Amino acid sequence: MPPTAGARTGTASVPRVGTLATFARVYVSDLEPALGLFTDAGAPEPRLRFSHASGLELALVGDVLVLAGPEEVLAGFRETQVTSVVDDLDVALDRARGLGAEVLRGPAAQETGRNATVRMPFGAVVEYVEWSAEVRARLGV
Repeated sequence: MPPTAGARTGTASVPRVGTLATFARVYVSDLEPALGLFTDAGAPEPRLRFSHASGLELALVGDVLVLAGPEEVLAGFRETQVTSVVDDLDVALDRARGLGAEVLRGPAAQETGRNATVRMPFGAVVEYVEWSAEVRARLGV
């Protein structure tokens, strides 16, 4: 029998991560005009809007997370390529570390729950988010 991926990577004892959603990220200077363009192009209205401690304003539009703010603030977030919402942030981080990922930020409390950002060994930068019970209930997740 061939080994499992977990056995090959040293994560066999870490439970699998439940991924609830994955979002592409779009970076803009001004949220309102960007949201107008998204909805004019046929995207749904934002289902979640919130602020980040850095001063960014964020909106979830379909499968896209729009991050808005001044370039000097956005610069610190631009290398993050995708946001993955997981059911357990601690398990996601344990699994990522077992795969050789480097934790760049977090875990930290956010308006929507908790998050952390990791650089995977193959170079991708991923933000993991564990939504609070309130946000999950509001979004029906």
